Amino acid sequence: MKPMMKKTLAILSLSSLLTTGAAYAATTDAVIPDMHAKQRGSSEGITVKEATKNVQSTGVITSIRTTGDNAQIQIQDTGTGGIVLNVSPETTYQMLNGTKLTLADLHVGLTITAEHSMAMTLSLPPQTSTSKITVLDTAAHKGALGTSGIIEAVREDGSLLVKGQGLTEDAPGEVVLTVGTDTAIVDGKGIPIDKSALVKGANVIGFYGPMMTKSLPPISNAWKIVVEAEQE
Repeated sequence: MKPMMKKTLAILSLSSLLTTGAAYAATTDAVIPDMHAKQRGSSEGITVKEATKNVQSTGVITSIRTTGDNAQIQIQDTGTGGIVLNVSPETTYQMLNGTKLTLADLHVGLTITAEHSMAMTLSLPPQTSTSKITVLDTAAHKGALGTSGIIEAVREDGSLLVKGQGLTEDAPGEVVLTVGTDTAIVDGKGIPIDKSALVKGANVIGFYGPMMTKSLPPISNAWKIVVEAEQE
């Protein structure tokens, strides 16, 4: 083989190696499978940085679906809105003052702050792995019920007729909620808003009970009412 041809082949081989190396380097931050996402039936990937970075989200619990030591906790909204927090036996729970809690201590209506993965599925609502949950309410309301719907009427005594659907097993789809001075009125993230937002036609999520009258519709004292943002 002639010297010039050998030199040309050597240059081409070196160029090929450099190109391959550059391509490999470009993939060092490529997406890797999210094992939690796979368990949820998602094939979406996340970057290494996203897999290890945690962020915080705050909201009112609207649903808890438990399977053994695992659970899906939806906050901020119902249906396809809000965020679903996937919790496992490794997830920790506490009050704002540091008092330890368990998954069994959580119920609908509580306002929580969740520390969770930056990575989320593309589902609606998005789902994410959660490492820590802090309850912001100072008191629990065991057996709390929830109804999501529209305020059909604001009665003279200030009580609200809400028609929609029950969020918990024993919750009616239609309920009259009395609003007292202790009733918390907030948005989906638990931020207090003015009582003037409770008007006919407003979309709300009422948390109450479990004590209700036997009337139709039943009447109960609301301890928290979430006023949902208007759909654009």
